[in-house]
Amino acid sequence: MVKIDSTSFGEIVIDKKTYYSDMIVWWDGKTEYRNKKHVIDMSEFVNIMKRKPDTIIIGTGQTGILKLLPEVRQAAEDKKVKIFIEQSPKAIEIFNGFVCSGKKVVAVIHTTC
Repeated sequence: MVKIDSTSFGEIVIDKKTYYSDMIVWWDGKTEYRNKKHVIDMSEFVNIMKRKPDTIIIGTGQTGILKLLPEVRQAAEDKKVKIFIEQSPKAIEIFNGFVCSGKKVVAVIHTTC
């Protein structure tokens, strides 16, 4: 079972391995590097939805700079996908809880501001 151990400015630790990038982490342990941008747009959402998660956790960074475009929020609602948006340290707690409960959850974690 995958676990996001911690996040701090510019880094994230997943299953005891440190990454110096924004990351996408899937319920089954798959990890992907994410382009460091400050918005989640429809193209990123469409790519995430290819694996059909039930829940998306958005880690907005250490201070909350990452934004979700309104059309992405609406598309998720239309597809009955729950979205949780929190600063990254809190987002990883939520993600780990959902993974433990067996949910098909994905975390999009921004690691800087």
